Amino acid sequence: MRNKIVKELETTFSNQGDFFIEEELVDKTTIFLMGFKTLVDLPKSKLYIQQIEDSSRSAKALFMNLSNRINVNTEQLIEGILEGNLVIVSLDGKQNAVVNPFIQNLRSSVSEPKNESPIQSSTDAFGDDINTNVGMIRKRLTTTSLCHCSYQVGELEKRKLSMLYIEGRTPNALIEKVEQQLKGIKNDIETIDELNLQFGKRRFSPVSHLFATELPISAIHALKRNKIVLFLDNCPFALVFPNLLWDMLFSINDRNFPFILSFMLRFFRVIGLVATLILPALYVALVSVNPEVFKLDLALFVAKSREGIPLTAFLETIAMVVLVDLILEAIVRLPKSVGPAITMVGGIILGQAMVEAKLVSNLLVIVITAVVIASSSVIGMQNSLYIRLLKYPILILASLFGILGVCTGFIFTIIYLASLTSDDIPYMTFRIKKEGEIK
Repeated sequence: MRNKIVKELETTFSNQGDFFIEEELVDKTTIFLMGFKTLVDLPKSKLYIQQIEDSSRSAKALFMNLSNRINVNTEQLIEGILEGNLVIVSLDGKQNAVVNPFIQNLRSSVSEPKNESPIQSSTDAFGDDINTNVGMIRKRLTTTSLCHCSYQVGELEKRKLSMLYIEGRTPNALIEKVEQQLKGIKNDIETIDELNLQFGKRRFSPVSHLFATELPISAIHALKRNKIVLFLDNCPFALVFPNLLWDMLFSINDRNFPFILSFMLRFFRVIGLVATLILPALYVALVSVNPEVFKLDLALFVAKSREGIPLTAFLETIAMVVLVDLILEAIVRLPKSVGPAITMVGGIILGQAMVEAKLVSNLLVIVITAVVIASSSVIGMQNSLYIRLLKYPILILASLFGILGVCTGFIFTIIYLASLTSDDIPYMTFRIKKEGEIK
């Protein structure tokens, strides 16, 4: 039989999948242990309580020996749980205590991020253990509004999946849709893309419903922006839903700088995004289709740089773009001990050799180098990959229609991105309105 305090705490944390209530018998008196299993090491804490019980004459003495925060009000008990403490309440509810427990060692499996490079920020990164990942969020976001729902997905391989959101901010309609989609998972989830497909058909689309981040501060920022954060067991990333266009342009780390510097960084990312899409196509259009756009001296310079090259501008650009994408993919896949050598051979020696062999022009090498740098300026590896993919249709149109093809391809790319939705939320939405906000 649970008393009023225990029921109130149970109601307060009813949306928390990692909240526990356990009964223990102490000196023939039942007590309730409560807390978050992602923050409290329950087995060690129980052993500690048993050791203190052996030296206590009564249940009342046990409470006094365990903590100096005894018989506090419900609000202080809630605050104690959110801080990662263990709360103990007697059967009759007359005695309670907030105990400093043995905490989960969140630091043991926490390493530095490998795919993201935060500046002037915490360098912690998510790991493979789902409880550790949720605990890292709870440690930084101590509020009762943070809700945690747990699921088990898969048929042959059961995997834990956690959904986090801030109650009162994330739209209820979005929460209900995501819950329905997660509960409807029947197949095994082995990759992020298989989970991505559960949120709508985008099999042939390079744009994902989910934005993967390994930084706790980025996941917390997404929660504050009324989004949902998913954790999959044995996956060292927080999966933010929905993924929006602005996620590749705006980062929470930007706010560590003055406004003018933050604005400058975001402006450069926009330039990088546009440059990646149109620079190779613009080169082909101006060199082979619309050379009359150049001034005379510039046209002569371009013609001289292409003197003796047997390939057309389109073929040499396609060859260089594909070669650079292959080099970038090889650098990612190869061991770190070999990667720098491949970068040197592929990026410098091979490029110089192709220029000297009159296979590509000096100007094209400059353009391709600028594209590689520009594509790396956006946030998120997956975003850089799909932006690099979208430049190919524009490049083909430019080879056929010149400047008109570049403009048409760029406009159709914007139209395509604007047509994408995630649970009725457009991909190009600037922000998600919180629950109850006037639309």
